[in-house]
Amino acid sequence: MSQHTLARRALVIGVPVAFAVLSLFHPMPDPVAGLAEEVDWWITQHALQIPMFVLMGCAILALGWHSRGRAAVVSRVTAIVFIGVYPAYDAFAGLGSGYLVQRAEGTDAATRSVLFEAAAGIFDSPINTALYVVGTLAWMVSVVALGVALRHGPGGLAVSILFVASGIALVDHGGVFGTVSFTLFAVGAALHTFARTSAPVLVTRSRESADQ
Repeated sequence: MSQHTLARRALVIGVPVAFAVLSLFHPMPDPVAGLAEEVDWWITQHALQIPMFVLMGCAILALGWHSRGRAAVVSRVTAIVFIGVYPAYDAFAGLGSGYLVQRAEGTDAATRSVLFEAAAGIFDSPINTALYVVGTLAWMVSVVALGVALRHGPGGLAVSILFVASGIALVDHGGVFGTVSFTLFAVGAALHTFARTSAPVLVTRSRESADQ
């Protein structure tokens, strides 16, 4: 197996599997004050997620690289939007709020209240909302379009259904939504990858049978 093949499989299968596992450990604090108890992991989690979102966008591009048609074009364009916007959303909401809450440690009650309010304000800000909406829609459209583009390729309809479901499932990247979405993506990518790998073997055997 070539290094290119290994690298491609690591990107389109390994990355979503790793992300599905990581999403299980995403803190879901409510309200912001609860974040203070796990702020170090919150910051670490979001620092890890930023490059992984970029890699997920690259996985979409890699899977649909040789596809043609409108769905493939839509998938590529929105994948690029996802790569640009969703990591920015994750940095703004995740790292921004985490930094403010972390800075509140050891301060007096008045200062802590101000910093917590500022952290909560990040989640409620129109910038955060815009980044979330654009980034999430970009993922949904890109992965659903990928499923449509690959419907006649290796793995067929099953691959298409898995990617469509993965695109719809990412309402939020934390907790069950992220885990389900990235797991479906990994399964779809694996089915497509290994069906494509076995296709030449099946064609060769069919030709050998026809020649006998």
